[in-house]
Amino acid sequence: MLDTEKDKAEVTRFAIDLAVRIALIAGVVYASLLLLRPVAPLIMWAVILAVAVYPLFRVVRQRLGLRNGVTATLLSILLLVLLLTPVIVLAGSAIETLDAYAKMLLRGEHVVPPPPESVRAWPLVGDRVYDFWLRGSGDVSTLLSSHVGQIASLGRFVGRIAAGVVFEVLQFAGAIIVAGVLLAYAEKLSETVGGLASRIADARGRHFVEIAGSTIRNVSQGVIGVALLQSALLGIGMLVAGVPFAGAITFVCLVLAIVQVGPNIVMIPVIIWMWVDHPALAAALFTAYTVPLLLLDNVLRPILMARGLQTPMAVILAGVICGTLAGGLIGLFVGPVVLAVFYDLVTAWIAAGRTQPTVGP
Repeated sequence: MLDTEKDKAEVTRFAIDLAVRIALIAGVVYASLLLLRPVAPLIMWAVILAVAVYPLFRVVRQRLGLRNGVTATLLSILLLVLLLTPVIVLAGSAIETLDAYAKMLLRGEHVVPPPPESVRAWPLVGDRVYDFWLRGSGDVSTLLSSHVGQIASLGRFVGRIAAGVVFEVLQFAGAIIVAGVLLAYAEKLSETVGGLASRIADARGRHFVEIAGSTIRNVSQGVIGVALLQSALLGIGMLVAGVPFAGAITFVCLVLAIVQVGPNIVMIPVIIWMWVDHPALAAALFTAYTVPLLLLDNVLRPILMARGLQTPMAVILAGVICGTLAGGLIGLFVGPVVLAVFYDLVTAWIAAGRTQPTVGP
């Protein structure tokens, strides 16, 4: 009870001081977030990459006896090479292919091969596809000139996609460099994050940090790792079979596998094309090689994503799918982390309620 005016004044002064401090802290936090907003995706990717490759960083440092800065620099260079090499190879292949087609058009050569007679047997659209394909194989210049508007719209659409891909690649390259800096100070940053988590959630704070790190590493192995393996094997099969634009199709398969759509929607038409354009034996061998690879992620991904985690696989998978739908590739990692921490909070709350002693009447 506040019996005197002095007590009331002290309480009022304390409330005003507390409100001012909270307002100042909120203002500083808001200004900091506003300043970091343009580079927030880059920082998030850098944190995700640093957490994902930290076990490899620790192994390389211990085996080679290097300092943190040198080890982080070597890993950053390796990741940049793994990122930029396929992009440069794919871009060079696309430029060479387009240049070759442009020279063929200028010389008046046939760019599009004539359609096989089996196209006519396609249900509903067989005759129309055959006629359109035949006109395109006979005189591509006339066909292109009659569809200038559609081709221009398609070109602008492809240009926007290419610009977006270039921006994402540059952003990811920047994230790799920032991740190298984070790895160089990994121990200090780990202690800082652990201490902050302990201040926020007491004893369970560090446990939540461990859950987040383990979830990010498992998702990176189960999603990114399997997607790289699957798309690489599919690309090798297409190169051996002589599928045109194998590099571009492989890149599309990689993106679709990462975003959880799967490469099936791209590879099934390729399989159909093999049966239409190649001998039966070659098509059968390609199909026997490709179909198991299309099912590879269904086998490996649950094993890698659930390894070492107490969180159920259903929760992690729901976080991956929902996070991807809500936040794109970043949501692919943020989603399962959030759901894993939420699941742990709910289970701890339920367990605390069960162990709480009941009070008799």
